[in-house]
Amino acid sequence: MSSNAVEHDTVASRRRRKLALDEEIKECRRCDGMNIDRVTASAPGYGCLTSPVALVGQSLCEKCMETQIPFTEGSGELIDEGIALAGLTKDQVFISNAVHCHPPKNRASHQHEVVNCSPFLHRELEIVRPRLVITLGRDAERVMRFFYPRARVARRPFEPPRGRLPKGVPYVFNVEHPSWIQRQHDDRLEDEYTSALAAAIRWSFDREHEEAGG
Repeated sequence: MSSNAVEHDTVASRRRRKLALDEEIKECRRCDGMNIDRVTASAPGYGCLTSPVALVGQSLCEKCMETQIPFTEGSGELIDEGIALAGLTKDQVFISNAVHCHPPKNRASHQHEVVNCSPFLHRELEIVRPRLVITLGRDAERVMRFFYPRARVARRPFEPPRGRLPKGVPYVFNVEHPSWIQRQHDDRLEDEYTSALAAAIRWSFDREHEEAGG
């Protein structure tokens, strides 16, 4: 089998696994009152299944129920700006949440909801296998700490890691949730935030190209 065929088979395999997982998320009823259509509905992770970076938020926003894309409008505008600054589009990265459903009235997720939903996220990350995970908020940060206890961790401003990273473990960049950044009403803070996201995303793609010899 040629290298192109192997690559295609790998991408096709990831796609099949992701579609099956998406269906499990859609049908999940582990948490009372969650995953009700147009009220607390879920959306799976979105984007490129071979992306070197995954952005992980806390839970699904109300608008995202309709689009089925995490971080649609609202605080997601800062995420979009960071991705654009990196010279990419949203469908070129992978974005998901610690809780795939929309909590009623945008309340914080309950602990049991995070515990019940995190296996879905873990399986998504096993499919994508990112070199970098950007956590957006405390729930995502805690989940990544549980998933990858050996991971090296950074905070804003983004600094590329030095030396060798643990094998098979992504580099983790913990930042504030974009909604918190917006509530500060500080243009300079927003610029620093989106610039940090862009720097981290660019690093992950540059590292991918280096490892591929490109």
